[in-house]
Amino acid sequence: KYKLMYGRLPLRTPADAGYGSYDNYMYCRENGIELFMKYPGYYEESKKTNDKNRFRASHFERTEDGGYICPAGHEFEVDKITTDTRGVYERRNVKLINRHCDGCPFRSRCTKSRIGRSVNYCKELDEFHKEVRENVTSEEGKKLMFKRDNEAEGTFGDLKENMGYDRLYRRGHDNVQMEIYLVAMGHNIRKYQKLKKRIKETEEKQMKQVEEMLRLFIC
Repeated sequence: KYKLMYGRLPLRTPADAGYGSYDNYMYCRENGIELFMKYPGYYEESKKTNDKNRFRASHFERTEDGGYICPAGHEFEVDKITTDTRGVYERRNVKLINRHCDGCPFRSRCTKSRIGRSVNYCKELDEFHKEVRENVTSEEGKKLMFKRDNEAEGTFGDLKENMGYDRLYRRGHDNVQMEIYLVAMGHNIRKYQKLKKRIKETEEKQMKQVEEMLRLFIC
């Protein structure tokens, strides 16, 4: 739709974790779009490792070739490699398993599996995630995400929390489109009226201050 409206694709895509999927990343890569879409688990990864989250795979140490090392210091081994064809793009998944769980003092906190702790990962997706982290945490990325939060998230929050609009009431493409247009118009009118009220209150306050200064001067 962006290309239909502007005649070209965007250069970058700042978006929240709901859009950080393998298919979306692959599409962006094929079309020269820089990756600024966060992914599920992004915020969890950014947290400092502590006793509560150290058993999450996102907080495990990594080997140079992308493997995982458990909290007890044992490296995972490749169990099997599969190809997922359910998405738009074919995806190669690797299942790793830890064969050192028997007798491990952390087992009860790390896994309930009888055969040991396992981790599934995709090397290409890992590389996409690395690129996203670098882009989002760069100075340009911070500015883009800040701009997105102000322009998009604030509006959604205002509609849902302050106006009580948290669901669509019509069905069908044309009806839904019309409903969104009406809600957007109502939001803009409400915002305009709030701005007018704020300007009026500021002018009245300034006028009172001038009147008070004149009164003191005359006295």
